[in-house]
Amino acid sequence: MKVEIIFSVEDDLTLVTLECRFSLLGLVVRRHVAEEVTVLCELNTTILAAAIFGVVYTFEKTNVVQTKEGKIEGYLAANGLCYEYIGIRYGVPNKFRAPSPPPKFSDVYKANNPNVVCAQFPTHDPLTAPSDTEDCLVLNVYAPSFLNSTFPVMVFLHGGDFGVGSGSPAFYGAEYLITHGVIVVTLNYRLNVYGFLNLGIPEAPGNAGLKDIRAALRWIKENIASFHGDPDNVTVFGQGSGGLAAIYLTMSESTKGLFHRIISASGTPFSPQSFDAKPLATARQVAKSLGINTKNPKELLDLYFNTPIIKVEEAIGKQMNPKSVFLPSVEKIFDGEEPFLTDTPYKILFTGKKHKSFNPVPIIIGINTVEGLTSTLDYYTITSQMDRIKNEDYSALDQRSLIIPAEDKEEFRNLIKETFFTNTTSDESLVGGIINLNTDFSFVGPISLFTELYSNSSGMPVYQYIFNYIGNRNLGKILTNSSLEATTNRDELFYIFELERMPLPMDENDARILTFMTMMWTNFAKYGSPTPDPSNGEWLPHHHLSINLEPQYVAPLTPERAYFWRHFYFKYGVDMPK
Repeated sequence: MKVEIIFSVEDDLTLVTLECRFSLLGLVVRRHVAEEVTVLCELNTTILAAAIFGVVYTFEKTNVVQTKEGKIEGYLAANGLCYEYIGIRYGVPNKFRAPSPPPKFSDVYKANNPNVVCAQFPTHDPLTAPSDTEDCLVLNVYAPSFLNSTFPVMVFLHGGDFGVGSGSPAFYGAEYLITHGVIVVTLNYRLNVYGFLNLGIPEAPGNAGLKDIRAALRWIKENIASFHGDPDNVTVFGQGSGGLAAIYLTMSESTKGLFHRIISASGTPFSPQSFDAKPLATARQVAKSLGINTKNPKELLDLYFNTPIIKVEEAIGKQMNPKSVFLPSVEKIFDGEEPFLTDTPYKILFTGKKHKSFNPVPIIIGINTVEGLTSTLDYYTITSQMDRIKNEDYSALDQRSLIIPAEDKEEFRNLIKETFFTNTTSDESLVGGIINLNTDFSFVGPISLFTELYSNSSGMPVYQYIFNYIGNRNLGKILTNSSLEATTNRDELFYIFELERMPLPMDENDARILTFMTMMWTNFAKYGSPTPDPSNGEWLPHHHLSINLEPQYVAPLTPERAYFWRHFYFKYGVDMPK
């Protein structure tokens, strides 16, 4: 069966939007008398001829590819732009440990299951879904339908502070990237306790979620050529903890050769949501919520192994900052388990290329102007912090990324109070202080330190951006219902993806930003530079580009506040040499 690629147009604005979304993305947009727009690809001579002579190009409804495990059947997307292979198993989870390879199969595997989500607790976040499933290690491949060629590969890692989220097509529709001639892969990896329990014993060595990502990249290395992907041109990109996970790939000896560039939106080491220096203490803390008070790793293993997933997730969901309770951590090395992270992020970055685990690549990294605004969405945590501050319990200001000696705690808390909480008489001022504290200590300061260390130690180009555009698709701003003229966490995400679960409107300016973002991201994936042709304007590495309707170079975001954070991190940071 063959299908035509046709878009219905009801008004001029829709047509203008389509022209922005497709014509500028390398596609020909042709108007019909019957007020239809037929999108024809301009990417090879056959389709170009079809456009010139007014022929509608058609594609097969399904496509079968051969992988090392067996044959997989994909399906032509409704818009005709790509074949979708949804829910391919790339590994089999071993509880709290690295996954095993996926099983082989003799029948044709129909890759059409979009509903697989890793175990996580329920939230009001539209990019999550509750689940009690451990057998969730699947990936989704979106391969262009319009060219029989070899494409660069872009692998997306979802955010959610390592506690929630999914790569499901319900959350991340890849059509905007596909139109630039790339293959897009999204994936699930294990989360919270099931992805990051580290008890310092062989049965729970830590970082299973990062090992899942490594397994997915190995599957891609072995199989993506069957989808017309180039295994030697793989860009890993992500948002939030997904962007941080992409960065962690550069800190593991075991991932060398599996990727060639990374893009991190709002993800960085050195934040409270990035690294756990005391993973056994974390496991013990949550165990108390399950009725067990023990420091014994074997007893903790029995508890987490045998307690129903729903009960464990319920206990995690009741913690402060529940999404980021269980995090990446340094592993001990055990026989039979290939480690992922064997040293602290700071030591690896500071040592640079002399460190055997460091395998740097070119990077794009960016930030929004008030990232901490979305911290207000965690109602339980922010109200608890507000109540404690009102009652002069300033331990609510302590940072997980800092280990402060008892004799220095009062001074630290007073400095934070004087900087962010000079007025505690109103809820509005308290919330504002928490937002600014989280912006500086989770994003502005850590990203500033990371980019400096990475630039100095890697010798690789580092392209930096500040996302300033405010439009109809700024998800973080929509969720917080903020009137601030500022951008926040996740605001740039849906100028790259389509959010199928909660469709967002798009006007002409939104379409221009979407065009700019997807062009820069795919150029970087193809050529290693967002602007491979400098005659059309150039984004230079080690400069901050403001992404707006008129992109321009700008100064770093609040450098004085970044240095304020650095003062504490150099003195108290959890992974600083002691």
